[in-house]
Amino acid sequence: MDWPGAETGFNDNDFDNFKYEPRQFKIIKKLWTDPKPKRWNIKSQGDLGRWISKHKSSIRGGCEYGTYSILFSRDSNSDYSTPSYLPTSRAEFSELVDLFHIHPTIVRTIRRETAQFSRMHLHEYEGDSIVYTGRMCSTWPNGIAMSSVYLHQKRLNLSVFYGCNKDQMNSIYGRLCKAGTAIYHPMLASGILVELDRKRLIDQIESVTSNFEEIIQTFSSNSQVPESIFTDNFIGQDRNVQQLPCLYIENRLLAKGVRIVKHQILGMIQHTYELERMPNVTPRSHKSLDFGDSIEAKQDLYPEQSNMGLRIRERLIEIRIEYDQKLDQCHMVLDGLGFTTQLASNLANIRIAIDAKRENTQMKSIALVTMVFLPLTTVASVFSMGVFNWEPTAEQAVLSFYFWVYIAVAAGLTLLTIGTWWAFTRARQSDCRSAIGAEGWV
Repeated sequence: MDWPGAETGFNDNDFDNFKYEPRQFKIIKKLWTDPKPKRWNIKSQGDLGRWISKHKSSIRGGCEYGTYSILFSRDSNSDYSTPSYLPTSRAEFSELVDLFHIHPTIVRTIRRETAQFSRMHLHEYEGDSIVYTGRMCSTWPNGIAMSSVYLHQKRLNLSVFYGCNKDQMNSIYGRLCKAGTAIYHPMLASGILVELDRKRLIDQIESVTSNFEEIIQTFSSNSQVPESIFTDNFIGQDRNVQQLPCLYIENRLLAKGVRIVKHQILGMIQHTYELERMPNVTPRSHKSLDFGDSIEAKQDLYPEQSNMGLRIRERLIEIRIEYDQKLDQCHMVLDGLGFTTQLASNLANIRIAIDAKRENTQMKSIALVTMVFLPLTTVASVFSMGVFNWEPTAEQAVLSFYFWVYIAVAAGLTLLTIGTWWAFTRARQSDCRSAIGAEGWV
């Protein structure tokens, strides 16, 4: 079957799925005894090499409970950038894969380009461990991915966030500052990813809803005063009608995306129950590690984490409920599109009616003018033909013979025009009857 493999190492094909362009990124460390997270701006290969040399022994040998997080920055071309565009060289990424135990399932997760959350229990990473991978849907901007390994014996999270912009980096740092005892909980990175995706999706939903409400308001206000649809203000707003198909598609995609994310969050909620049933994951008592007297004293201050899983689960349930509300909001927009379409159709009919009314008014004016001037024009035309002799002699007639020629030609042309119109009208009516008879309607 095509399930994620348990192999822990990257092969050449896995590395080839990423694109490499060295640029600045960040690394954050937050251990339980640290008052606030420490972060490093990695600007060059030398900076990364020095950082690895300094912290490799702490990560591999053992340290306090906590987390190390790499925040890979987004490519400068944000329109085409994806989480697979890494800010390191291939060799540097290979070192980080080895140090942070990055599992190759992240390749599959990123390539799926849809909302995803998965976990896998392994026994290779210096004892039992849990591998997490997740990503946001790529349909909307600023989608990121995440991979994390939780080392049971060390109570240590090794997390990597792929494709972060500046705001997301600051948000991750702020959440690590406020993590408290969750700083060494297995689902720390997954929870941060859910929170970032929640903000992104809700912003998209609010934007679509706001555009929809603006269009509805425009139609509703102008439908009360039909003549207002010819104002410059409405003509500018009327261009929003062209946005309705895009709005419909975007809303459908959002509703689909929210349902997928809800399903992934349900898997996370179920996983919190799994963690509570697993030994040595969220311990009620802590072993003192050999870090020296000062560190050992700090180890005794570790609070019990038994309620952290409950708090995380409650927060995930709260986010699912919020998504339910936003899903109802999406459905409201979809249901309202029919009403909007009807409004647009009504306004179009109103425009046609008003145009027809204006044309009828103009035609009435033209007909009135014609009724006044047509008799005068006819009389003037007849008397200007020279068929009348107003000063005849005894041998001459007042009315010329050519007047009867005019009468004959005019009557013939009139009869020809009426006959031609009648023939064409009869032919069209005959064609219509034939077409209706062929369809079997009569």
